[in-house]
Amino acid sequence: MDFSKIEINGKLLGILNFNLMIPIEEEQLQLVDTSIFKKDREYIKYYKRLCVQQLEWCQINNEIICNKSNVLYKKYISNEPFSGRYRCLNFPKLEPECEKYNSIKRDAD
Repeated sequence: MDFSKIEINGKLLGILNFNLMIPIEEEQLQLVDTSIFKKDREYIKYYKRLCVQQLEWCQINNEIICNKSNVLYKKYISNEPFSGRYRCLNFPKLEPECEKYNSIKRDAD
């Protein structure tokens, strides 16, 4: 319940750990340039290709990702017992910290 495998054609490309979700606001997102340049080393090219594949998978499975994260969040908040609770970050404790960070950031801008 607290993770999803990112698989394409039976090949594991990564894992989403919903238990490690942190609250953020949209302005905290940063674009990542996945353009491949001739000067890029081979491991950088590999990583960029992997990021593109993972992002495409996430876009295709957006609804499943949102549903899983919401279910986990609601179970944690409601104190409903489930086996992965001990692996989860303390969501209620993180939310005020996120708000504090955002207000400091807004005041600085």
